[in-house]
Amino acid sequence: MKTAIPDLMVNGYTVSPDLFSLGYPEGGGPCRCSSTCCMHGVYLDIAERDKILAHADLIVRQMDPQQTKDPSKWFEQDEEEDQDFPSGRCVSTQVINGQCAFLDGMGRCSLQATANNEGMHRWDLKPFYCILFPIEVSDRRIGFDTMLQDEQPCCSVSDRYRVPVFEACRDELLLLLGTDGFDRLQAHYRMYYEPQAEGTTS
Repeated sequence: MKTAIPDLMVNGYTVSPDLFSLGYPEGGGPCRCSSTCCMHGVYLDIAERDKILAHADLIVRQMDPQQTKDPSKWFEQDEEEDQDFPSGRCVSTQVINGQCAFLDGMGRCSLQATANNEGMHRWDLKPFYCILFPIEVSDRRIGFDTMLQDEQPCCSVSDRYRVPVFEACRDELLLLLGTDGFDRLQAHYRMYYEPQAEGTTS
C-alpha cells in the first residue's frame, strides 16, 4: 500500500506537491522566458508601486518609443485588498499597446533593465510576483501557475522530467523562503519524490 505523502509547511506556507512531482526536460526551464506572462500586466503591492514611482526618472531612460514615459499611466488607479501582499493592498500595472507598461518591444522588463544598469540587484525594482512566476502564491499556498501550460515551453511542465519545478525555480524560491526554507524543500523531495522521479523521468 502506497504511503500518503504529507503536506509540507514552510514558513507559514503550504507547498503544493506539483513543485516536486512535476518538472522540466533537460535544458528547459523558466530561464528561457518568452515574456508572454508579462503581456497582461501584474498585481503588485502598493509599496512596490511607490518604490517604482520613486525611481521613475531612471526607469524612463530604459523605455523604448512604444512605451509611455508618463508615470501617471503606469498603474491602474483602483487599489484592491489582498492578504497575499505584505500591506494587504495591491494594484495592477497598466496594459499599454497590448502589453504591460514596463515591457519593451524586445520583450525585456524596463524595471529589471533599470536595476541592472544602475548597479542594483536585478530584482530591486521588479514586482515580487513577477519574479516568482511561474511560481504562484495564493491563500498562503505555494504552487505552479498553469496559466501558460502547453502554450510556452518556459511555463510548461510534465510528470516526466529531469529538473523538478522547485529546483528549476531555485532563485525565486530562495527569495520567498530563504536558505533554510529551500533546504526543507530539498529534504522533502529526497525523502518522498527522488526515488520515484529517477524511475519515471525520460
